[in-house]
Amino acid sequence: MSLNSGARGFRRAPSLFRNGLELVKSRYQGIETRLGEITLPERFKGTIVEKWATYWRNLVIDYKEMVIDTGRGMRDRPVRSTIYVSLLAAAGYCGSNNPSETDFYDQYRRAYNQLSLVHPTCQNPVASQHITFLERCHNEGILRRLSLGVVSFLWLDNYDKGLAIYKAVCPYLQPRYLTFHERIVDVGFNGKWWQLERKMVDYDINEENLGS
Repeated sequence: MSLNSGARGFRRAPSLFRNGLELVKSRYQGIETRLGEITLPERFKGTIVEKWATYWRNLVIDYKEMVIDTGRGMRDRPVRSTIYVSLLAAAGYCGSNNPSETDFYDQYRRAYNQLSLVHPTCQNPVASQHITFLERCHNEGILRRLSLGVVSFLWLDNYDKGLAIYKAVCPYLQPRYLTFHERIVDVGFNGKWWQLERKMVDYDINEENLGS
């Protein structure tokens, strides 16, 4: 793709957004017209039915005005509008690819199976120790996932969820926000857990054996 074609695509982006807004505005106008043509029988006037009809009619008008104002803003500031829409699209993409706890365990099992096929003397100590650490944390039931919409964190709790001793249920002994970063063991973003991915690099190479 040439630079000129990319520039033309960038210039066409605001017009595409405006065309989409014009389409939405025309649909709202059609809905508003149909609502305005609705006439209630005399027995419904002054009742809650008329109030509900008035409410929905005013709501459609408000949304139509919002669409018109948005279109005017995009027409007056096309570059800024393109940036905002691009950021929203990027956030939506990251949110749809935010890895879940199931994704973590799927990735962990693949890593475990890959490492188990390598002789212990040839395993990378970094990968082996990390897989063993995650296995121990899972068996203790202290792995937790915190989702922020576009990114997730895998962190360590103090006790298993099913434990009912005083230290586990007392609200004053729960993990603190100021030291929460020390409990993070992995970061999930764009469909994968990156710490586990990094630890598994060269999982079948033991550098200690290379010099012997």
